[in-house]
Amino acid sequence: MTVEKPSPTIALVLGGLSALGPLAIDMYLPGLPTMVTDLGTNEGTIQYSLMVFFAGLTLGQLFYGPLSDRYGRKPLAYFGLALFVLGSLGSAFAGSVESLILFRAIEGLGGSIGMVIAMAVIRDLYTGHAAGRMMALVLMVLGVSPVLAPLAGSAMLAIADWKAIFLVLALVGLALIVCVAVALPETRAPEIRRASHPGRAFRHYLSLLGSRQFLPFVLVSAVAQAGFFAYISGSAFVFISVHGLSPTEYSVLFALNAVGLVIANQLSAPATRRFGSYAVARAATLVLMVSGLALVGMELAGLASVWSHSLLLFFVVAQAGMVMPVLSVRAMASFGSIAGTAAAMLGAIQFVGAAAASGAVGALADGTALPLVCVIAGCGIGAAAIAFAAFPSDTLSR
Repeated sequence: MTVEKPSPTIALVLGGLSALGPLAIDMYLPGLPTMVTDLGTNEGTIQYSLMVFFAGLTLGQLFYGPLSDRYGRKPLAYFGLALFVLGSLGSAFAGSVESLILFRAIEGLGGSIGMVIAMAVIRDLYTGHAAGRMMALVLMVLGVSPVLAPLAGSAMLAIADWKAIFLVLALVGLALIVCVAVALPETRAPEIRRASHPGRAFRHYLSLLGSRQFLPFVLVSAVAQAGFFAYISGSAFVFISVHGLSPTEYSVLFALNAVGLVIANQLSAPATRRFGSYAVARAATLVLMVSGLALVGMELAGLASVWSHSLLLFFVVAQAGMVMPVLSVRAMASFGSIAGTAAAMLGAIQFVGAAAASGAVGALADGTALPLVCVIAGCGIGAAAIAFAAFPSDTLSR
C-alpha cells in the first residue's frame, strides 16, 4: 500500500525504533572513562565495546531485512527488541570488559532491527517527496536522541554507576515492544510476503551491490556517516580526558552539537527540492572534508582548543543530518519489492563504515585528539571523492 500523507504517530514509533541503536551509544558515552577504571582496562579496549556494537548493528540488519520481507515487519521487530533487552541486561551486570563486549554485541544485534524496520516501513507506505517528508519526520525524532541521551546518561552517573544506564536501555526496549504492538500497523502485504524468499537474499544483495541506483548513494552516505560515528566514538575521551570537561559539561556540548544534526535534517528536504539531491550530497561531504582537514591542521599546529574542536565538530555532526535523509531515500527508491533487503544492505554498509571508523579511533588512541581528527578528515576526503566521481554534475535530480 502507498499513501501520500505522512502519519505523525507512525513517524514517532519509527523514530523511536531508529533511535534505539544511537541511544545505546550516546547514553553510555559519558560513562566511558569511569568504565575504564571500574573494569580495569584501558581506553582502546573499552572502545571495542562500541566497535562490536556497530558490528552487531551491521550483521543483524543483513538477516532481519530479508526475513521481514517474508514474515512481516512486526514479528521481526518483536524479536530484535527482545534481543536488545537481553543484551542491555547482560551489559548492566557485566563483571569484566570481556563480558561487556559480548553483551554489547548481542545488544547491537537486537538494536539493528530499528533502522531496518523504519526504512522498510517508509518504503512500504511512501514514495517520492512523501517518502522524503516521512524520512525527515523520523530523523527529527531520531535527532532528539543525541540531544537528550548523553544528558540522561550523565544525570544517571550523578546518582548511580554506569550499569544503571543499561538498565534504562532495557526498559526503553520493553517500551518500544508495547509501542510496536499498539501503534505500528503491519505494512508488508500478505501476498507480497508470500512472494518473498529469504533464501534469495544473497542474490538480491549481489544485485544491489552492482546497482548504480543503489551503491553510489550508499557508499557516500556510509563514508560520510563514518566521520560522524568517529566523532561519537572518540569525542568523550577528547573532551573529558584531553580538555578536562566534566561528564555533564561534555553531555551539554554533545547535545548542542546534536542540535546541528536536527537543523540540517529539517533543511535537507527543502534544499533537495531546490538544488537536487546530488548537489546537496556534494555540499555536505565538502563540509565534512573541510572541517576534518581544519581539525587536523589545528591539531598539528598546536592551535587546537576546546572551542575550536567544538565549532568544527558541530559541522561534522550537521553534515550527517543532511546526508542521511537525502541519500537514504535515493538508495531505496527503486527497490520497493525488496524494501527490507535493500534497507538491510543500506544499513549494513553504513554501519561497516561506522565500525571501521570507531575501531580506527580506538586502535590509534594515544591520549590526544589526533587519531579522532585524522579519521574524520579521511572520511571527509573519501566521501567527497566518491560523491564528485559517481554523481552526475549536470542534473538537478530530485
